[in-house]
Amino acid sequence: MKTKNIVIIVTIILVGIIAYVLFQNKQEMNIEASTEPEEFAIPVQVAQVKQETLSTALTATGEFKGWEEVTLVAESQGSIQTLNAEEGQQIKKGQIIAKIEAVSLNSQLASARSAFSKAEKDVERYERLEQVGAVSQSQLEEARIQRENTRSNIAQIQQQLGFTTVKSPIDGVVNSLMVEETSFVLPGNEIAQIVQIDRLKVELQISETNLAQISEDQKVTIKTDVFPLKTFEGTVQNISVKADESQKFKVTIVVENPDNTSLRAGMFATVIFEELASSQETATTIPRNAIVGSLQTPQVFVVKDSVALLKEIQTGAVIDNKVVVLGGLEEGTQVVTKGIINLTDGTKVKITNK
Repeated sequence: MKTKNIVIIVTIILVGIIAYVLFQNKQEMNIEASTEPEEFAIPVQVAQVKQETLSTALTATGEFKGWEEVTLVAESQGSIQTLNAEEGQQIKKGQIIAKIEAVSLNSQLASARSAFSKAEKDVERYERLEQVGAVSQSQLEEARIQRENTRSNIAQIQQQLGFTTVKSPIDGVVNSLMVEETSFVLPGNEIAQIVQIDRLKVELQISETNLAQISEDQKVTIKTDVFPLKTFEGTVQNISVKADESQKFKVTIVVENPDNTSLRAGMFATVIFEELASSQETATTIPRNAIVGSLQTPQVFVVKDSVALLKEIQTGAVIDNKVVVLGGLEEGTQVVTKGIINLTDGTKVKITNK
């Protein structure tokens, strides 16, 4: 009887514990169900709308080129007998770069001269015979024609001999050699490239809207990444009179480089058409990457109370990746510059830039 009572008491206690645990679990589930889920915030980076001093000078980019660049080609067939140049060597106009073997042509020239000497004697003999009526006038004329043919043959061979000497048509520097001594060349084979670098040029493509800011003989400032602390002076040498298919005009800038040491053909060049000090203005700006979509219908996301709001604005020129704001934004407003792709109007955001 006593054991039965103990079992009943233990059972009652266990049922009570189970009931309490179930009640507590139900309470926690009710609390969790009544709690609103926390909204996720999109991480973004922002920039402030601010006043900046910008340069409105017209700038264009191009590449330095040699004032003249020529590639010498063989005009005769044969082996390179002598090569009188090395890469990097200064060359004068008319200087011999290479000589092509001419044994065969010299032999042909000797034969042609012998034939001419014979033809000349034949003419003299026929002229004497014609005076005494021993030959006809037509025979004399035929002898004279033969003499002229041999004379012409000599001139052609001498011209071909001239082609065996390769000369530079300009002052410059040997940029590259394509042959070596004893190399066999055919007419048209490249031998050397000569580049004039004591004077360089920069060719630019300028749109018609900016053409009014440029005139011939205008002085320009030139910068290059190779010498970031140094500027060079150039002069507008020519403006093309006709636009290309993209409605742009070619502008040629000449740059003197007398030492042949600072500038090189192939360097990147930034040309500034106005003095910076005379072309500065203060404007309200935002970074170019803050614009949503295109500049034709510009919009930005502004951040207010940790929420991104899409807003239409009015913009002006784009200068050095800065967009001039003409209306729709106040100075100090935060605009999203990174993370835009994940946003819609009203999205909750978290600013991550320091």
